Amino acid sequence: MPTDHAQPPYRLTAATPRPHHETTALVDQLLAERLKAEGHEEPAPRERHAPPERLRLGEKVLLDRDDGPLPGRGPGARYSRRRLRTPAAHGTDQLTVVLAAESAGGPTRLRIEADHLPAGPTAVPPGRAPVPELVRLLLPLLDAAEGPVPLAAAPRLVAPADLDGLIDELCDPERRLPTVVASVPPAVPVEQWQRQVLDPLLRQLPGLASLYVLGHAALPRFNLALEYHKVYGGAVRTFLPEADPASRADAARHPVLPRGRIDENPRRAAALLAREPRRIAAELPPPAPLDAVPELWLPPEARKAPAAPRAVVERPPVRLERCRLRIDPPREARRARCGGGPVSFGELVDRFGEFTLLEFTGDSKETLALDGQSEADGWARLTWDGLTALQEYAAAAVRGEAGGDFKQWCEHTPPGCHRFPPRKAVRGESRTVASHGKWKRQRMLPVPAAVDSSCRAFMGAHLRIGGGGTAPRVHYLDDCSGSGRIYVGYIGLHLTNTRTN
Repeated sequence: MPTDHAQPPYRLTAATPRPHHETTALVDQLLAERLKAEGHEEPAPRERHAPPERLRLGEKVLLDRDDGPLPGRGPGARYSRRRLRTPAAHGTDQLTVVLAAESAGGPTRLRIEADHLPAGPTAVPPGRAPVPELVRLLLPLLDAAEGPVPLAAAPRLVAPADLDGLIDELCDPERRLPTVVASVPPAVPVEQWQRQVLDPLLRQLPGLASLYVLGHAALPRFNLALEYHKVYGGAVRTFLPEADPASRADAARHPVLPRGRIDENPRRAAALLAREPRRIAAELPPPAPLDAVPELWLPPEARKAPAAPRAVVERPPVRLERCRLRIDPPREARRARCGGGPVSFGELVDRFGEFTLLEFTGDSKETLALDGQSEADGWARLTWDGLTALQEYAAAAVRGEAGGDFKQWCEHTPPGCHRFPPRKAVRGESRTVASHGKWKRQRMLPVPAAVDSSCRAFMGAHLRIGGGGTAPRVHYLDDCSGSGRIYVGYIGLHLTNTRTN
């Protein structure tokens, strides 16, 4: 059993759809509230173009702040950094927050690091740095994610209708962080088990993994779909990246923490559960915007850290209701920004010709059948959003200005373009699906003979539309570098995979 001293440091890397200036203002507000609650000086609001500075806010309490343009990026690209040092037993605790965005209104990448700095070379660290309280406050407000992995401060309760989305996440080839799935003993109420066992057990994981609790109704269906990767009886399973649910041999890669070990020593069980997610998160390379942030440099006069007077300027609060953003815009906003998107799939098929660089090669019967579903109107508008974003991406790709594939376009959508949620843009199917004969054949979809002489091409890239057992998908082939078009081979209910087989 590893000790706490073996725990890797705390590192969180994520993206939020909130723009840079709003995310920075929220971080500054939460840091100021923490300092005030601990009896330290509250820093004055920072001016936008102020030089790098160091503030002394109490005995051995230092706050470094710097902001600026992001080197090598466009005119709207900016970064912000906050580094707070506070005294601790045997040394100093250091919290660093770095924010970067490549456009003024685009999404923001963030990195939060918590470290313990020993007092001297012979000092013994007191153990791992805990999850910063700032993380627990930020995550519910940011709709943060690392690739397809949503990052939340508390686990999400999974109902049967949510299983399709969870299994999609487990199988997503772009998932880089673990997904932790907890079960509940059959005779115990879920709320009781979560409060008494799971809350303390998962307390070290916010920002390091996506967290789920299988409800009693969802548990048997989950284990039926993932027969080699089951979890039950109060056990917790950590699904590492590149999971292959159809492979018996793969099951051994994804550790199970049994209920007996949890009951035996809950504190050590929590440390064991957090160890691998911490390691994986700490080793993730920073994304391009964060990698471009320059090293912190303070001028000599700033390093003297004069005492900062308590702020006398009224700090405008960040409206928390604005923080609770959804990546999927509300229905009214989608309708307005798409110029009156369709309200049915029948209308969508009729209007597909409005997309000059997209060609629908699929069977419209599959698409029209979606109108029989209860959520068809919302799905139709979201599908239109995705097709609109694909059209704008294709126009840029043909000019050689897209800067990557469609998922990268969604992650860094240029100002003025329609934004589609990055987590709903999937580059390809899992290895299990791509290598399974029947499932692969379903995704061999029509294309012109000029693209492939067989008039078929594998369309693993897809857009996720909705969730639950019906979960529509839009499968497409990006041929912008060849014919200069994108071929949409399927719009319909979720094709067969490990969940639906």
